[in-house]
Amino acid sequence: MAVPSVHELILRRRSGRAIASDPVDRGTIETMLEAARWAPSSGNAQPWRFVVVDEQPALQEARNALKPGNKTWAASAPILLIICANPADDYDVNGQQLYLFDSGLAVQNLLLQGIHLGLVVHPMAGWDEDAMRQAIALPLPYRIMCVVAAGYPAPITVLSEELQKRETAVRSRKELAEIRYFNRWSS
Repeated sequence: MAVPSVHELILRRRSGRAIASDPVDRGTIETMLEAARWAPSSGNAQPWRFVVVDEQPALQEARNALKPGNKTWAASAPILLIICANPADDYDVNGQQLYLFDSGLAVQNLLLQGIHLGLVVHPMAGWDEDAMRQAIALPLPYRIMCVVAAGYPAPITVLSEELQKRETAVRSRKELAEIRYFNRWSS
């Protein structure tokens, strides 16, 4: 059986770190958010909310909430997109926290649209929750699901030597045979 080819946009997606500080217009940002808005969600709950941080001093305050490893390269990103959700808005099926999954689907749409628009879009999990919550004035009970740094590509020479190596490393994924089963789980 022939395997259909994977869409080139998915294959081009990479969590780049060489981001220019050049501003990104609000129309481009809105297009990414519109793509995220159309993500599927359990029971059509659409639990995600987006805080766009693209102006000083709010941008610096949000950058300061990033963990040190992310601060080193994300300091030049002109946009931080903070994806949030309220656990109380969860669509409960079998006790699973589907708002997390749903938010991830929205983030993937946002990433792919950003790549399509020629941006570097890098999702992160490294931030100080309390500091970021304060930086964006996030009310309880909302939680931060993901932070995405976005901007136009910069030459990789703006990065440290270590990050340049990571930036140019060959992307790898587990082989499909390692992660796929038909009909029943088998080892």
